[in-house]
Amino acid sequence: MISKKICLLGDFAVGKTSLVRRFVYDRFEDKYISTIGVKVSRKSLVVAGASASGEGASGQGAPVEMSLLIWDLAGSEEFDRVRASYVRGAAGAILVCD
Repeated sequence: MISKKICLLGDFAVGKTSLVRRFVYDRFEDKYISTIGVKVSRKSLVVAGASASGEGASGQGAPVEMSLLIWDLAGSEEFDRVRASYVRGAAGAILVCD
C-alpha cells in the first residue's frame, strides 16, 4: 500500500474542511466551525492502472491501494508560523480559494 500526505491550504472560510468531509466521509455541513491548528483524516482508495512506484497512471499497471493522509490546515493568520512544519514531508498540496 502506498501512503501519501496531502495538505489543504488556503485562507480561512474558503471550504477546505468541507472538501475533506465530502471526500473522506461523504458528508456536508453548511455551518462554519473554524479549524484550530490542523485536522488529519485518512482516506483509503484503489487507483486503477497506477504503477507501484506511484509514478503516473499509465492505465497499464495493476490497481494500487493508496492511503491518503489529508492534512486540513487552519487558514487564519495566527497559524502562519507553524504552517511550514505541518507541510513538511507532504507529497502534494491542494490550494483552496473562494
